[in-house]
Amino acid sequence: MKREVGVLGLAGLILGLRGEKSLSCCIVSSLPQVSADTPSVSSAQLPPLRIIGTTSERIMEALQLHEGQAYADWVRQLSKRWQGIPYGSGGNGLGPDELLLNLNQVDCMTAIENLLALHQAYIVGTKNIQGFAKALVAVRYQAAPPCRWEDRYHYLTHAFTKWERMGWGVWLPLGLPDNRPIHYISQNPQKYRGFKDWVYIRSVERELTTRTRYYIPSALVREWLPMLRDGDFVAFIPSQEGLDVSHVGVFLWEGERATFSHASLSARKWVHGEDLCAYLDRRRDKIKGITVFRPF
Repeated sequence: MKREVGVLGLAGLILGLRGEKSLSCCIVSSLPQVSADTPSVSSAQLPPLRIIGTTSERIMEALQLHEGQAYADWVRQLSKRWQGIPYGSGGNGLGPDELLLNLNQVDCMTAIENLLALHQAYIVGTKNIQGFAKALVAVRYQAAPPCRWEDRYHYLTHAFTKWERMGWGVWLPLGLPDNRPIHYISQNPQKYRGFKDWVYIRSVERELTTRTRYYIPSALVREWLPMLRDGDFVAFIPSQEGLDVSHVGVFLWEGERATFSHASLSARKWVHGEDLCAYLDRRRDKIKGITVFRPF
């Protein structure tokens, strides 16, 4: 949906954009090149797959739905089809070297991972289960195989940074600097009993803390909304110390109303088209604002 974007306070000061100019086009030229630590996985290197229920059929349906459709239109239709999918990861008993394929239930992070992996599999033309699995490994893990628990992108800051380096999108520099330290996992080891390489985890947290990050404070979200587009990933910045992001969903315009679709913990299912501003208003004590990643 095209929208006229005027000079909107901080938005205008930082970006100076007007009209439906592509923000990504303004930034792509300065994106870093793919680094040496970017996952590269051949079909022969795929870890053992654990495929839940009718996931194979759902994968093929999603890839077929993408045929001839722009990313934003495809995401909207897929989100509607996902309405009511139960909340959860389905990863109970999953070995550290296995790759979970599950579209029968999703949590907020696995939903975003699955969407991006489906889109990337479609873009590169590997429109089958193996192609999706290969894309999901790269989306989900820093290094694979093996798929160690420590190598998964547990912080969305880590995921957004690496996805940007792979050329899959851009983390939009909207709002104010976010200089909070990231250390939630290392400060709560009892919640991550499968982890062994704590030296690596702490090094990741130190690196992410120094990464330049931005967020839009909740009180300013309405001012920045014209910058957002259908299909953007909207992540929620918590007031909780040490944690970068507490939730994530997919932004969609519904007429003039800003909404997002997400795996809702309270509803215990995938919810399509929840009002974004109302959601933020209800959670002002827990959410400081949002940050936005735009897939290509």
